[in-house]
Amino acid sequence: MRIISSFLLVIAAFTFTFAQRELGVRPTETGGPLMFEQAVFDVLNYDISLNADPKTRSITGTTVMTARTVIPTNVIVLNLDMPYTISKVTEGGKDVKFSHDKNGKIWIWFPMTKQVGDEIKTSITYAGTPRIAPRAPWIGGFMWEKTPNGADWISVALQNDGADLMFPCKDHPSDKPATASMHITVPDPLVATGPGKLESTKKNANGTSTYNWRMTNPIANYSLVFNAAPYKLIEDKYKSITGEMMPIHFYILPESFDKGAGLIAEQKKYIAFFEKYLGPFPFRSQKVGIVETPHLGMEHSTNIAYGNKFKYNADGTDWLLLHEFGHEYWANLVTASDWRDFWIHEGFQSYMDTLYTETLHGQEAYLKAMRDRARGFKNRQPVAPREPKIAYQVYMSEPDYLNSDGDIYGKGAYFLHTLRYLIGDKAFFAALRHMAYPTKEMESYTDGRQERLVNTDDFLTIAEKDSGMELDWLFEMYLRQPKLPVLVTELRKTQLFLRWETPNKLPFPMPVDVVIDGKLTRVEMKSGQETSIYAGTTREIDPKGWVLKAQ
Repeated sequence: MRIISSFLLVIAAFTFTFAQRELGVRPTETGGPLMFEQAVFDVLNYDISLNADPKTRSITGTTVMTARTVIPTNVIVLNLDMPYTISKVTEGGKDVKFSHDKNGKIWIWFPMTKQVGDEIKTSITYAGTPRIAPRAPWIGGFMWEKTPNGADWISVALQNDGADLMFPCKDHPSDKPATASMHITVPDPLVATGPGKLESTKKNANGTSTYNWRMTNPIANYSLVFNAAPYKLIEDKYKSITGEMMPIHFYILPESFDKGAGLIAEQKKYIAFFEKYLGPFPFRSQKVGIVETPHLGMEHSTNIAYGNKFKYNADGTDWLLLHEFGHEYWANLVTASDWRDFWIHEGFQSYMDTLYTETLHGQEAYLKAMRDRARGFKNRQPVAPREPKIAYQVYMSEPDYLNSDGDIYGKGAYFLHTLRYLIGDKAFFAALRHMAYPTKEMESYTDGRQERLVNTDDFLTIAEKDSGMELDWLFEMYLRQPKLPVLVTELRKTQLFLRWETPNKLPFPMPVDVVIDGKLTRVEMKSGQETSIYAGTTREIDPKGWVLKAQ
């Protein structure tokens, strides 16, 4: 049963990856290189008011952005998708000149140049029919669906396409607002969920209700979404390794209510797993939040979108909940500052998915799961390119960007697997935890100071410090260019010769395990060039599949 359960977990993980393979629609552009007019300010807060009408599939809204000037300027640029019409823009409470161009950029001019440190406070009122998601969550937008009982069911997913599909914002991963508020008005009896804490609910005279949510930690733009349905709330709590009690809130459809307790029980197992390896749940001052959605899922901070329909593997694991909850660490606590480093979100979390297999079923099951991941790598683009990227360029393959690339998931995970082999468990798990929380003091913070914007070189620095090894050659081979090394073996009489062939003759002093006549030897290949050992009668090379290499 253990082997079968592990296999099913692996298959489920591959199902998730495969679900992204053939999309057929290119997402909208989001997160490309910052314009000067965007780099000149730092967002402090978004205050988002939305009225969503499922009958007309339209929204009206006002977004107030508070920011700080970091470079003197008299003009800034925000992003808002073209289906919307802007009726009013103010700054500091006064009307200002603006234009909304065909590329979805809002140009806002100030009467006088803002100086470094000056406050910017813009208010933008707009309305329109938002883009409908062609294939949520991978190609996003709004979903105007019906519950099994026929009630309205609204959901929003924006990661690959940008938060400007819902509200005016600085559409780049490097600028997370320190705080955010959402005021969502929907027809009764719908309940609107959002990030952070529900501060209040207002019943309106026109048969609608407004739900006021407040997030007091930094949050990615694409996590500032809402879901609405006639939800029931299931409440529970969990004691963190810090000793703090944190709430668990599950907004669930009435039709699914009897399944909620089982999912929360699984959720508690995942919290324990991540806290063991990575440290305290980072948003324990807010909530562990789950909301049932009509699409598969998304890592919206403190409000995880869950649409796996309560499907459990044979060992009881809900792979979707495990994966999305893990993004509270690898996406929401530790956030890539540019899409080019988005493997830190998906590769790290895909590794954690497989590590959970080891926790449940032992290392042999883990090794098999990781070997299975090696199938299907495309090796067409670097996992962590040096040049800035638009979101879909990371997720999808050239030249048409219609089909998923997927290497930031599985290949990113396998890189970490190989790193574990190279530096050993003690250094590896120390580096993993230090990537989440660089210092012990940060584990006690709940006010946002625990969160970080990072890039690939940050992890290189951490891994080198914890291992005492130089690792730039490893990162260069696996992350900075697309091709994999080839292990060439040749039997000459009584000697087995091994050497690495690498793209562009990159240095690659990677050791490899060889089993000769039943005895395991770790063959050091410090030069990466030809090395020989006694061949013996029987031999297996890298029998457990620790080293990522061309198949």
